[in-house]
Amino acid sequence: MPITKAIKLKSLEDLVNIIVAAQIPLVHHLVIEDKHIYFLPFIGLGNVGIIYYLETSQPLDGKYIVYNKFNGKISVEKEYKGGDTRLTHVPIVEVIDQNAFSRKTFRIEKKKKKKKEKK
Repeated sequence: MPITKAIKLKSLEDLVNIIVAAQIPLVHHLVIEDKHIYFLPFIGLGNVGIIYYLETSQPLDGKYIVYNKFNGKISVEKEYKGGDTRLTHVPIVEVIDQNAFSRKTFRIEKKKKKKKEKK
């Protein structure tokens, strides 16, 4: 069984930079424990796979991540707006279930409960 390594990203901009550099045509979206995970799986050489992912508490408001190649602006759109060659539209694919890797791959940060002070 392949080994899967995960790299958690800080921002949507980081995710888009990987999309653009690697020329990946889509982003996967999965919900785990009320967290929204946007990820890019890579099948590496040999027995290792890498997943770049972004964790958010709220879903992105749209079906496409749009990157403007001329000014670097990133937006999320609900509809595909073709015709402008300056724009790269990356569809967000909704994943209901998968068995390509363990959900433990994503280190979901749980809300920390405040300890009650003893009186």
